[in-house]
Amino acid sequence: MTIYEGSNGSLNLFYNDTLISSFPLTNKKTFTRYKYQGHYIILKSMNEKLKLKQIIITLKSFCDLIYQRKINNQAIRKSDHQMFLSCFFGLFKLKQIDEDNILIMNKKKKKKINLS
Repeated sequence: MTIYEGSNGSLNLFYNDTLISSFPLTNKKTFTRYKYQGHYIILKSMNEKLKLKQIIITLKSFCDLIYQRKINNQAIRKSDHQMFLSCFFGLFKLKQIDEDNILIMNKKKKKKINLS
């Protein structure tokens, strides 16, 4: 799994103790912006008159599908990672996933080597 690092670090999402997705953190792609995607998917679902229980089941189903693809070493498209991000933060917003499954890593500092 590639860790995608931006100018401000990376956001790494774990599901069932497995690293599923990594996203770069930059000045425009902030943690708050990523987190909003979960809020947005819940709002869109509620506008469609879906009940919270049905929303939770749907979000979990997609996350479980991506998890199965990951452990079976099957390809996961970029669009699936984006949808996983939205579903993950939707479940986080609904308190179905706790913050222990989110890892934010700061940007690695490059070491300077003195050759003298």
